[in-house]
Amino acid sequence: MADSPGAGTPAPRRVNVTFSPPTPNGDLHLGHLAGPVLNSDICARSQKVLGHDVAFATSTDDNQTYVVTTAERLGVTPEALIQDALDSVTKSLELAGVDVDLFERPDDDYTAFVRSFFTRLWEHGAFDLREVELPYDPDSGEYKAEAFVTGLCPTCLAHARAGVCEACGLYNLPGALLPVSDTASALPRRAVSIWVLDLERHRSLITNWYRTTDVQLRPDLAKVVADTLAGRLPYIPLTYPTTWGITVEWDGPGIQPQAINAWPEIYVGHLYWMQQARLDTGAEYDELVQFIGIDNGFYNAFVYVTLALLAARHGMPVHLPRTRTLTNQYYMLEGRKFSTSKGDVRWARDYLESVGRDRARFVLALTSPELQRAEFSEPIAADTIAARFDTPLATIAEGLGALTGRHVDTTPSPWWDAALQASRRRFEDAYRLENFSVRRAAEAVALHLEVLALRCARIQLDDASDVCGALRFLWALRTLAWPVTPDLAEHISAAFAGPSTVGKAPLLADLAVTPENSFRGLTVPAAPLTAAP
Repeated sequence: MADSPGAGTPAPRRVNVTFSPPTPNGDLHLGHLAGPVLNSDICARSQKVLGHDVAFATSTDDNQTYVVTTAERLGVTPEALIQDALDSVTKSLELAGVDVDLFERPDDDYTAFVRSFFTRLWEHGAFDLREVELPYDPDSGEYKAEAFVTGLCPTCLAHARAGVCEACGLYNLPGALLPVSDTASALPRRAVSIWVLDLERHRSLITNWYRTTDVQLRPDLAKVVADTLAGRLPYIPLTYPTTWGITVEWDGPGIQPQAINAWPEIYVGHLYWMQQARLDTGAEYDELVQFIGIDNGFYNAFVYVTLALLAARHGMPVHLPRTRTLTNQYYMLEGRKFSTSKGDVRWARDYLESVGRDRARFVLALTSPELQRAEFSEPIAADTIAARFDTPLATIAEGLGALTGRHVDTTPSPWWDAALQASRRRFEDAYRLENFSVRRAAEAVALHLEVLALRCARIQLDDASDVCGALRFLWALRTLAWPVTPDLAEHISAAFAGPSTVGKAPLLADLAVTPENSFRGLTVPAAPLTAAP
C-alpha cells in the first residue's frame, strides 16, 4: 500500500493533522464530534499506525464574533464564556479519546505571530483598501458584521449570517444579504474603509494551484471551487472597524485601529499551533490534512490557499506541502443541523458518558456525514451499537474463552490467513489519505468483529492452526482498530498481557509479530448503566 512504510515505500512522512478550531461559545456537540473532531483523530491515529511522524494540533477560535453574540445572549462576559468553553471542550476531547498533541487558546505570542504575518503581507501590498457599506447601528455607533448580521442568502435564499452561507457554501459580504426585519441586516448601511483580500486580483495564483495539485477534493468542496471560479471572485474583508479581535494600525496615527477578520486568521493560527506542536518554528512537513465542515470550505479553498501562496511568493517562512482539505456535510438532529448558537444540540460529553467512549466513536464514525448529510437518531444508534459492536464482542469473549492459556505458536490455517489479509486490506484502504474514510474504517471494525464472532463456535480446539488463526485474528484487531476504538485495542493487549497501546500506536509493520504470552481471555466492559436501551 502506498502509505505504509512496511510495504516497500520510502521513509515515513511528516504529516500534520488539524481540525477547524472550535468557537468557544459552548461545549462540543455531536455534530462537531461526528465531523471534523473524530475524523481528524482517527486520521492522526491511522497515520501513526502506518508509521508516519504525526503532529496533531488546534486551538479555540477566540476572536469569532459568535463569542460576542453568545455572551450577550447569555448575559456573561466574552472572557468568561471563552474560559468556560475551553475547559468544557478540553474535557470532552479527553472523554472522547481525541489524542491531540496540543489544544490551547490564543495568547500574547499567538497574537503577535498573527499580527506580524498579516502586517508583512500588507507591507508587500497583498491587500487593498476599499470602501464598503456595512450595517450600522446609530444607537451604539457600531458597524455590524459576521455573526451580528443575519438575513437571506442572495444566491440560494436560505437563512444565513454574513460570510459563508451554510446552505450553498458560497460567500456573502455583510451588506449583500437580503434584509430581514428586526435584524442587523435591516439596519441602515454606512460606508467605511476596510482592508480586503481581493481574490480576483490573485486569480492566477489560485487557478494555477488547483491546476497543478494532484490532490482530489471531495465532491462538495469541488463544487464550491467550481461554482466560485465560474464567476468573478469576491473580495474578503481582512479587517473590520471593531476592537474585537487582533487589531492592526495600518491606517496611520490618529485613525482608529481595525481588527483582523477571524476567518482568515484561522489559517495563520494553524501555522502557529503546528509549530508549537512540533516544538520547531522551522519544521518542514510533507503533508497537511485539515478536517472541516463544508461551511468552512470556501475559506479553506480560497482564502487560506491565497494567503499561503502570497506568503511564499514574498519570502515568508511558510511551507507549501501537499494539502488535503477533507470536508464533511452536516450531521442532522431530527432534520435540523446541529448548532450551538441556535440551541439544536446533543452534547458530546453527555452522549459519551451515556454509551461509553468506544461505542460512541464507533457509531459516530459509522454514520459520519463525510460525503453527504447524515441523521443522528439515538434509538437507531443504540440498536447499531448493540447489533454491530456489543453483541459480536460478547460472542467473541465467550467463544474464545475455551482458548484461554493457548499461544499463537504455529502457522494459521489458510482460511484464517486469507481472512486476515482481506480485513487488513479493508483497513488500509480506509486509512489511505488519498481516499481516507472513517465510515469505511468503522465498517472494517464491524466486519472484523462479525467474522470472528461467526467463526468462534466452529473453532477446532484440537487443530492448532485453527486456534492460532483465531487468536491471531483477534490480536491483529489491536492494531487495525486502534484508530477507531482505542479502548478495545487496549483490552486486546491486556488479553495477551501485551504492551499497552495507550499513547503509543501499534504499528502495521509489526502486524505479523505474534504476542509473546498466552491468551488470558478477553474482558470487555459492559455498557454504562445510563446507556439507552
